[in-house]
Amino acid sequence: MHAMTVARPMADADLVYAPDEKPRSAFDWGLYSLQWVVTMFYAVVWGYAIVGLGLGFEGAEFSAYMSAIVLTIGVGTLAQALAGHRFAMVSGPNIIPSLAIVAALAAGGREYALQAFTAQAITGIAVAALGLVGVLGLVRKVWSPLVLGSMVLTVGLAIAGVGLEQLAALGFGWPFAFGLALAVGGAALSIRGRGLAATLAPLLIIGLGYLVFAATGALDWSLSAAAPTFVLPALFPYGLAMPPLDLLAVMLVVNLMAALNLFGNLRGYADVVGEEVPPRRERRSFAILGAVETGLAGVLGVPATVAYGENLGIVLLTRVAARAFIIVAAVVFILLAFLGPVGGFLAAMPGPIAGAVLLGVASTVIGIGASMMADAPEFGRREQTLVGFSVFLALGLYLLPEGAWSGVPTLVTTVLSNPVISVILFVIVMEQVILRKTKPRRSTPRQESGAPDRPARGDRGTTAR
Repeated sequence: MHAMTVARPMADADLVYAPDEKPRSAFDWGLYSLQWVVTMFYAVVWGYAIVGLGLGFEGAEFSAYMSAIVLTIGVGTLAQALAGHRFAMVSGPNIIPSLAIVAALAAGGREYALQAFTAQAITGIAVAALGLVGVLGLVRKVWSPLVLGSMVLTVGLAIAGVGLEQLAALGFGWPFAFGLALAVGGAALSIRGRGLAATLAPLLIIGLGYLVFAATGALDWSLSAAAPTFVLPALFPYGLAMPPLDLLAVMLVVNLMAALNLFGNLRGYADVVGEEVPPRRERRSFAILGAVETGLAGVLGVPATVAYGENLGIVLLTRVAARAFIIVAAVVFILLAFLGPVGGFLAAMPGPIAGAVLLGVASTVIGIGASMMADAPEFGRREQTLVGFSVFLALGLYLLPEGAWSGVPTLVTTVLSNPVISVILFVIVMEQVILRKTKPRRSTPRQESGAPDRPARGDRGTTAR
């Protein structure tokens, strides 16, 4: 996922492999590198289910899109592990810009939505520059636990809607029941599994799902069979037209939100492995987020990526934090991206399989969001009201029919119909402006002693006669 979780810091003795430690055997090289390759397939589902299906990609276009998704996951993860945050963290399609791209479809049609990728490529440069000069640090002043928790909770609720839609994509027959069983089984494995097995839920859901759908003849092999053996990524696959200014503004806002998402996830991971993140290293990670994970992703026609919050859970479970293994896994993913049948195979993923993965993710994310808000310094009536109001309003606007936005400016529609952006804005306005806490007035020594107040200078002689 895309949000910071609070976890107990690990001592070096608790880790099987510390972040900069070298593998001790060929067996460990193979085992833990495979573990990360498996984990990275989880990120593929995000790109498939949110934007790929949301924009209605089909056939060869869908296959090429999925190959580009695999490539950006590999490149983003590798760049950050080598030169950015330098942690073992998988980067994958970010929910915030992904939902913005889908919202652009509702706001301005398919051609408008496809221009969002070019807008993303352009705004990635701005995100990189702002990260390098430290401007993002100013935004952190209003980035409270309530903002973060509300964002995570809303992300989970939005994912749940997409997941259920995919579960029911083929009706409420056996595919729906099977997908639901996969989701429950994956959740049980994640909770009750031990060691490596507990991290394999996404792979087992996808692997078992493909096997069953293939055995029943419900899997479309034509995309994989028709794909060329080797493919090269297309640059600006949807054209080079200059995006409208309102779309550029929206993509700048959402990718700045993604940068704050990275900040939270990075700080959370550093706390878990017991390391500090120097400001220079943090700025480098923001620069790579903007230039590579946002800008290059836009050039390739896929949503921006970010280091997932789920990385925290993985390192807590496996106690393996060495980035050497994830570097190998990222290289493997980059090589897979140039194999045409891989993109076709992933594009043929049945909806119930994607829904099963997303449903498990949604349940975890919703719980994490609720926990974050409960752990805030205060969560009394004021906090409950502003969070509840903000989440209710954001989801209500998100669920409005497309016709409801007729006549509304495109920029307003794109921002307010994206629940993740809108809930962040609503919570900040409610917390910092409308329901801003006032500091208690300091009492004077005379008040503390019980002496009567002296009239203010401007009040002397103004008593009623």
